[in-house]
Amino acid sequence: MNYEERNPEEVKEKKKSFFSQAQIESIRKSEEEIKKKEETIKVQAVKAGEVQKQETVSEVIYILDRGNCPIQKFTSDGEFITKWGRQGSGDGEFGNPIDIAIDSQDHVYVTDNYNNCIQKFTSEGEFITKWGRQGSGNGEFEAPWGIAIDSQDHVYIADYYNNCIQKFTSDGEFITKWGRQGSGNGEFEYPSYIAIDSQDHVYVADLDNPHIQKFTSDGEFITKWGRKGSGDGEFFNHSGNIAIDSQDNLYVTDSKKDRDRIQKFTSEGEFITKWGRQGSGDGEFNGLSGIAIDSQDHVYIADYDNHRIQKFTSEGEFITKWGRKGSGDGEFESPGRIVILKS
Repeated sequence: MNYEERNPEEVKEKKKSFFSQAQIESIRKSEEEIKKKEETIKVQAVKAGEVQKQETVSEVIYILDRGNCPIQKFTSDGEFITKWGRQGSGDGEFGNPIDIAIDSQDHVYVTDNYNNCIQKFTSEGEFITKWGRQGSGNGEFEAPWGIAIDSQDHVYIADYYNNCIQKFTSDGEFITKWGRQGSGNGEFEYPSYIAIDSQDHVYVADLDNPHIQKFTSDGEFITKWGRKGSGDGEFFNHSGNIAIDSQDNLYVTDSKKDRDRIQKFTSEGEFITKWGRQGSGDGEFNGLSGIAIDSQDHVYIADYDNHRIQKFTSEGEFITKWGRKGSGDGEFESPGRIVILKS
């Protein structure tokens, strides 16, 4: 007689126990597999939600219309949102608004070269503060022109006739300045526009010197490039409006009489590509003014005498346009500088 025959009850209990443990283990594994599947589904749902959010978020475009004076606000596809500003010298009024910038808190800053001041607003146009007056001292201006803001919300102003760059806190407290009149390194002949890259390097376009200069955030000269001419990396008359994309590539508007184009460079000044010509068709221009780049590296151009905004890919492929001559909502007299509130 074998063991099973001699001990039937004991064997029965052992088999019962064995199958119970096997069933429990099987259930546990099934539960783990179900849990893993649930986690996978959750992750996929989150990713899908993020993609959908990215696809539906519309960045905000602010455009300075120097002919009509107000600041107009649009979606990235040109849908009008609101506007503010009027002629004058009081708070929220402009004598000759030149440039516009946005800080990390979505505050909007505007330079006014007639009133020699900088004004600061909420994103909806509510006046916050202003600073500056005519003069050559620290915090004083002789026609403040270009404006840019770095990652610490420091504000940089191209002081046109004083031939220098001034740096401030976001509330207008003077920090430092650099530059003097001339054509050498760190010298200017009417500095016009400023752009700042992801490393807080400062790029300055100079009206009478056809080149771009690059500095540290404290004004130490790094490099420069460009010369007068019509070739790649040359400028027709002078370096124009400038903007920087997410890869720190620099875009420069290059315009003179019957010639209009955009040039694209690396952060060290190496020529990449160009596009544009004189005209009123898609991808053609009649006087280049402002330029700005969104978080997807789409390029927006203020087409001055065509009274419109054109939107392109980073390689210059036309996407869309909006605007026409007039003083109504979404219409322009002299569309100038552009700035984008990025998502």
